[in-house]
Amino acid sequence: MSNTELLGLERQERIAQILEQRGTLTVAEISESFDVSEATARRDLAALASRNLIRRVHGGAMRAHTVATSEAPILNRQEQNAEIKKRIGQTAARRIQNNETVLLMGGSTGLAVARELGEHTNLTIVTDSLFVANELMRQGNHKVIMLGGMIDPAEFAVRGTLLRLILSELQVDKVVLGTKAISAQRGLSAESAEEAEIARAFIHVGHHVIVVADSSKFQQTALVRVVPIESIDTLITDAGIPPSALESFRERGITVEIV
Repeated sequence: MSNTELLGLERQERIAQILEQRGTLTVAEISESFDVSEATARRDLAALASRNLIRRVHGGAMRAHTVATSEAPILNRQEQNAEIKKRIGQTAARRIQNNETVLLMGGSTGLAVARELGEHTNLTIVTDSLFVANELMRQGNHKVIMLGGMIDPAEFAVRGTLLRLILSELQVDKVVLGTKAISAQRGLSAESAEEAEIARAFIHVGHHVIVVADSSKFQQTALVRVVPIESIDTLITDAGIPPSALESFRERGITVEIV
């Protein structure tokens, strides 16, 4: 990829972020703010719309979605269902074997998994989370690869185009990730198109996909579909999972572990 192409991707990422904050942007505003021609601004919007990150309107664009529900920042979520998350983390850790390569997505449950890897040896762990990386570095017995990109201050995690470009080049033994919402019918869901795209990129690089989610995730809804439920291999959750959901997951060939 040339420097010009990378600059274009960075500009598009910034446009998407501004739209998330403001709701709308015109072609003229983009042209003036980024010192590019209106033709270039239109091409940027077309590229973003093709990835479902924005919605084109006459003369400009608007954000692609309205968030149905919003999670608290990770600092506030760490203590929610802490004991359940600890048990989920312990069970997920048992699924990971020494010498494996693991892609561990951030979030409060992902951090709970990281905390249970202290007895493992010679893991190579790739993560988007500053908290997860810090915990693994504290343990001192793994190779830790921190993904690059723009840092989301609410999640202490990396986001953006550069992150997705790096992920597209990876392949790992196991992917471990959380989710905003999950159901057998709708699969995994996320709050925004960007979050969905990142989660999808994580899932596509793993030979075995493990979703870690406490049972509250079965009672939530989120706007953007990530993947159908058949895209995952193992679900680790707690005893609060509705019996009908448990049956539906197992009918679809998914291994469900209850902690």
